[in-house]
Amino acid sequence: HRSGDPYSRVMPAPQASPLLAGERSLRPHLWQLASTAGIVVAGVVGYAVTPLTGDRSWLGAVLALGAIGVSAPLTVRRVRAVVTSDQPVLEAIQAVVLLLTVLVFGFAGLFVALDQHGDQFVGLDTKLDAVYFTVTTLPTVGYGDVHAVGQAGRLAATPQIVFNLTFLAVAVRVLVGAAQRRLAERVDTGDPLPVITRPDPDDRA
Repeated sequence: HRSGDPYSRVMPAPQASPLLAGERSLRPHLWQLASTAGIVVAGVVGYAVTPLTGDRSWLGAVLALGAIGVSAPLTVRRVRAVVTSDQPVLEAIQAVVLLLTVLVFGFAGLFVALDQHGDQFVGLDTKLDAVYFTVTTLPTVGYGDVHAVGQAGRLAATPQIVFNLTFLAVAVRVLVGAAQRRLAERVDTGDPLPVITRPDPDDRA
């Protein structure tokens, strides 16, 4: 149009569809949730199908040592992700879930391998019993229905309890603290917190 033409009209710039914008904002978070769920499912399946008795009993020790070995690097990596994420609370929850998955199945595998002759634990007859025992000792509660009686079983269970009271408790606290600081930082800088919602289909037009 001509700048001096009073009848000229400036066409507004095309606006992005709210529906498409909402879907794009959802995708990375849905992918994170799906990947976390996939890792948990893979851990369950791997633990269920891995032979941990007989000639393969050494795999139980490998699982436990591997779980302890990856816990610190996993926590450090996830803390870094939390402090830069636009969804720090979601990131922290995923980190705790992954950390618990690694530790629970790692120690449970060790307990199954140690009790292959049934002389180290009372009530630990299946892999599910080992997971149950590991989970109930996470908060150092325990119900007494499954407990260590042999020296090897107690030698394995005691470090797990100490590990839970020290590293796991500190890791969870650090992750939660990092998420809280990230949220406060975004509020202080005026950066709007994203809300994961699907737009109204009526906005498609």
